[in-house]
Amino acid sequence: MALALTFVLTGCRLTGAADQTAEPPPGGWPQPSGGDRVTKEMCGLLTKADYAELGHDRRAGVSGTVNDRTNTLDCTYQSIDAMTIALKPTAEAARYYFAADLEDHKRQLASGHRSSVLAKNVVALADESWFDNWAVGTAEQNAHEIRVRRGGLVLSITLSGVRGKKEGDPRSVLTALADLVLHRLPLAGTKDTGTNHKVEYEVIGLGRATSIWWEDFTDINGGGSVENTRIPWVRKVSMATGSGTQPHLASLRVQTASAKTKVGCLILVDGVPVDAQRPTAGGLVECKGGIPGDDSDSSAQPAAYEPAG
Repeated sequence: MALALTFVLTGCRLTGAADQTAEPPPGGWPQPSGGDRVTKEMCGLLTKADYAELGHDRRAGVSGTVNDRTNTLDCTYQSIDAMTIALKPTAEAARYYFAADLEDHKRQLASGHRSSVLAKNVVALADESWFDNWAVGTAEQNAHEIRVRRGGLVLSITLSGVRGKKEGDPRSVLTALADLVLHRLPLAGTKDTGTNHKVEYEVIGLGRATSIWWEDFTDINGGGSVENTRIPWVRKVSMATGSGTQPHLASLRVQTASAKTKVGCLILVDGVPVDAQRPTAGGLVECKGGIPGDDSDSSAQPAAYEPAG
């Protein structure tokens, strides 16, 4: 009761009169601000009535949170029901994000010893999509989720395991909800609004690295990593910049089992070296650099290092 009162007093509740109908609110369904920025109002793209028509009782809304840096909206409710909308600057960046998200989903299922009913290409209006058991936590073992990508738009909807008496199967319900969102966002993600970049990470030396960590720009698990890997090693990552977005600096960290192992690193963005460290002993090396021409970080200077040979 205290939690509910808090949300009423702060105006953070997502429910209201418009939430009781599947008809668009006055002025139409909420669209991205400026055509490419998510807003809290976009939590209203799915109403309680939409769920009710599919037999599902969605609980009261708790919050809508926007991450300005990643241009992501999280809509959560007093159950496992949730919706996340992300708008990436380009379709290529969204494609990379979508693939990384699926791999993370599979890892979570495996680590939680959860079963999978993974089905791909379940939403006709999307470029790619998948449906599966919900992977996070154990509160509701019967929860499910759907992930959808159309151009630069990435949509996620989670359905709690509390089923209504006349509710259809989770895949049908989630597919219908995803279709509604795509119909109500007819232009979101359909055109690139930013610039694609290719980031190349290189670990230089001979031997084996106990761990390699790099920034993959998806904000999934904070980045990418591998362990017990033979070097030299190369990894190529997609990213994009757009108006109002502030990507992390490209960073690479390498650790070896022996302090005697000579190891170096190099980061290139669009073929331009932005940081480098020559191979030296010590067992640990780090590189970090920004986007060439991006004035947001003046410390990221082009590197002068050229690998021998």
